[in-house]
Amino acid sequence: MNCKPGTITLAWGVFLIYLAFLPPGIYSIDGNSMLAVADSLVVRHNMTVPAELGTFGRNGQSYSNWYPLQSFLAIPFVYLGVLSSHAFRLPTHYMEALFALILPALETAGTVPFVYLIAESVGSAPLGAWLAAVAYAFGTIAMVTARDFFADPLIAFLITGSLYFVFEDNIPLAAALSGLAVLAKPTGILVGLILSVYLLTKRPSWQSVIPAIGSGMGLACYCAYNFYRFGNLFTFGHSWSYFSLSFIPQGVAGLLVSPGGGLIWFCPCATLAVVAFRRARKRPEALVIVATFTAFVLLHAFWSASLGGWDWGPRLLLPTLPGVVALTGVMTGKWQKALALLAVAGFLTTAPTLVAFYERYYAEANENGVSHIDLTWLPSDSPLVHIWPAAIRQVQDARKQDVKELFRERGAPAITIASSRALRIVAVWWWLLPIAHIPRLAGLIISILLINLGVYLIAATYPGNKQSCPRVCTVVKLGD
Repeated sequence: MNCKPGTITLAWGVFLIYLAFLPPGIYSIDGNSMLAVADSLVVRHNMTVPAELGTFGRNGQSYSNWYPLQSFLAIPFVYLGVLSSHAFRLPTHYMEALFALILPALETAGTVPFVYLIAESVGSAPLGAWLAAVAYAFGTIAMVTARDFFADPLIAFLITGSLYFVFEDNIPLAAALSGLAVLAKPTGILVGLILSVYLLTKRPSWQSVIPAIGSGMGLACYCAYNFYRFGNLFTFGHSWSYFSLSFIPQGVAGLLVSPGGGLIWFCPCATLAVVAFRRARKRPEALVIVATFTAFVLLHAFWSASLGGWDWGPRLLLPTLPGVVALTGVMTGKWQKALALLAVAGFLTTAPTLVAFYERYYAEANENGVSHIDLTWLPSDSPLVHIWPAAIRQVQDARKQDVKELFRERGAPAITIASSRALRIVAVWWWLLPIAHIPRLAGLIISILLINLGVYLIAATYPGNKQSCPRVCTVVKLGD
């Protein structure tokens, strides 16, 4: 197939900017649990994890409840972290986390070219496709989610890639990514089924079922993984007691419009997909994107715990967000300007999370007795309202801390801000350099250089740029 100008260059630009703001550690429980699996595989050559990060399974051993593929992909990064910890005489766990966090940044940056390419598949001009890709990278929750070790950036990459490849009639590769999506997160099984329905309506043949077969194979591998750990094929980490049909209306509202986590507030540029779909609705590719998004909304609305975590916006919808944002690429004129403005608005609301953990506000609210219901439904308690002040307080606290002394502390996981290391530092990698006897200024200079190079590469791919963009072959059909 034809090469696309600058899409890989665009991805590299995004990745370098993400790398400049790489956080120094993992805050989430599920992220630490998946990292613990990779650490166990590298250091102890098994899959057990500490009891506080897992559930007891076979032979009384503790295993992670979370998803396997992210842990397996992190193995080389964790290995580099172990080597670096020995070289710099730093705590192994911190170095492992630092290197592992490169992975979600790579996954999110790798999704950006697919946003561009899918936008073209639904009829976008190059400028619209470029704008949609940049909006996804910096104007949505993708930028925030890439700063933790969640599995969502991975499944977003795999689902978006499978959509694009099936649109390009590369069915084997689409099926392979569909199968991997299940190993990234069990909800990925929806994609193979949707793609098979799309192929059946487009050109009925035996090949139409290949994506569904790919998802089935992924599910079979996941069940085998469950059996190895827990002796049960269907132990996927969450109890079925959390699923209820009666919760669907509240779940849909929470995921889409609630002040504390609704898509329209945390990803405002994605709302323009409604307008874009009206223009692209005659294209079957647009229908597939909408069907995938709708399926994920309904599935997670069915899960009563979907609104119960410390998430920045509707994290559970991230896997379908690249396709939704890609739809906006078909818009022109004033709508294109609106997309740019809403992407900037999305960036400004999330910018504090580049230097502070967004969980700082949740921790403050918890200590002040603010209920989760209020956090979700009251505009006055929304994280969007409080993230800037909370980030400023975290930076102010960080300036009072001696990181060398702070990271000598050991003990149980922190339950308050005062006892938390992560919530009392500036959440960028170079803030901890004094522990390695390296001045922070050196790290700051490197980050500034990375940002400037990233901006240059992104600007170089702008369709209106008179300079010729590098042409990079982004995908190759199997058998070419």
